[in-house]
Amino acid sequence: MPTQVNLIPEDAPFEAGQREWLNGLISALAGWEGSLGGAEQGGGEAKESFPWHDPAMAMEERMALAEGKPYERQLMAAMAQLDCGQCGYLCKTYAEAIAFDGEAVNRCVPGAKETERKLKELVAEHEAANTGNKADEFAEAKPAPKPKKTAPLGTRDNPLMARLKSSTPLNADGSSKDTRHVVVDLGDSGVEYTAGDSMGIFPENDPRTVDAILADLDVSGGESVRVEGQDKLLRQALLKDRDVTKPSDEVIALLAEHAGDADEAEDLKMLAGRGAEEGQTLLELLRVYPSARPPLQGLVDELGPLQPRLYSIASSSKQHPAEIHTTVAVVKTAVYGRGYKGVASTFLAKRLSRHGEVPIYIQRSDEFRVNADPDHPAIMIGPGTGIAPFIAFLQEREALEHAGKNWLFFGNPESAKDHIYRDQLEVWRKTGLISRLTLAFSRDQQDKVYVQTRMLEQAREFWAWLQAGAVIYICGDASRMAKDVDAALHRIVAEQGNMSDKAAARYVAALSDHHRYLRDVY
Repeated sequence: MPTQVNLIPEDAPFEAGQREWLNGLISALAGWEGSLGGAEQGGGEAKESFPWHDPAMAMEERMALAEGKPYERQLMAAMAQLDCGQCGYLCKTYAEAIAFDGEAVNRCVPGAKETERKLKELVAEHEAANTGNKADEFAEAKPAPKPKKTAPLGTRDNPLMARLKSSTPLNADGSSKDTRHVVVDLGDSGVEYTAGDSMGIFPENDPRTVDAILADLDVSGGESVRVEGQDKLLRQALLKDRDVTKPSDEVIALLAEHAGDADEAEDLKMLAGRGAEEGQTLLELLRVYPSARPPLQGLVDELGPLQPRLYSIASSSKQHPAEIHTTVAVVKTAVYGRGYKGVASTFLAKRLSRHGEVPIYIQRSDEFRVNADPDHPAIMIGPGTGIAPFIAFLQEREALEHAGKNWLFFGNPESAKDHIYRDQLEVWRKTGLISRLTLAFSRDQQDKVYVQTRMLEQAREFWAWLQAGAVIYICGDASRMAKDVDAALHRIVAEQGNMSDKAAARYVAALSDHHRYLRDVY
């Protein structure tokens, strides 16, 4: 929807609602951007509308919007709406693969248990509606997954074995965070990337956790099991192929089936119905329910696949053609009385030795790109590790000698300990590459200050940049930060543009339609 422009004079003989409607109609017909130098990019072809495709929207809202839509669109609405690519598809194409090709329903990493459960529910309803509840008939008619063609090197289906070049701590001593600047060497592979892309890695589970699982199962790990049609040693399967940190409902049901203690079996049946709690791993289940010891092949079959993880690339290939830089927050917490570390972040930033090999691939972005217009102003909002793609964007604009102004919003808990990339940002500020650097350190004062707080404090300037055609880029947490930033943007537009809430919503929607409001959220 184009941005509304106000062409109907205030003194025209119309009521306020009529005047607003006419302005909206004229804007739609004219295709105006409502800016002084719109930096629109991309084609103008009409596209199918996916109103549920918003990562900030709750599952219930998304499903309501998809009610009455075709089966594959309802499947799409159940997903995390990030188009992150960790499943090997985009949300739309993953949904179509489930609907038409029989793809598995447990591949949506950010959607996690909520998405998997909803997908199972939708698939079951579809089966019942199309087979009269005759599961055998459906099983015979269900299409087999299509064989995949040989993929280019550096893609999800043909990852590159790259080498870790460095993992440098970015936080000062005493910080509550452990953030690393990780550099991966592409060598002479010829694998290419563009600023705005993400790097996917195939991690390994913590070997100490795997060994503890084997000990609790009272097995050596040298037992042979089948994984995706291949014979593998059990330890290797648990280390590289199966997710032992997020037990599936099917795994819990299997444990219940093979629990020797009646009370444990009953507890596990109830747990299978509601799903494992956050942080409740296979190891915890084996220790809490010591009588539950399933057959090894059954356990491997029911464990979900160890999915790749994506990290926003923090470098421009124009400055680093044979390297990929990224920013990794090492996840560490305590659950069930035991220290828990993130599988991928710990593997990449700490467990992988220097020059150690890691399978990586490039997850390309269709839209999250530096604008082709060298003069366009850019507003980049990226707290925490969300700053990563903007390091890449700034390197890109520097290499291309873009004249457009850059305004960076960055936030973290404490300025003394968590001002990551401080030296580089200061250099860019002094050279003028960064025109405005706005910082928000939430714990430097009694009242919490976040990037959205700073946006509202500088609302007039923010609006002036928008009117000058600025493109807004956001990277970071989808469930909290992105929602709050989006709310702040709507408020700025409404207040500074003297618009009603509905008109402000149309303006923001138009920014998105014209590729001037781009989000890389997770």
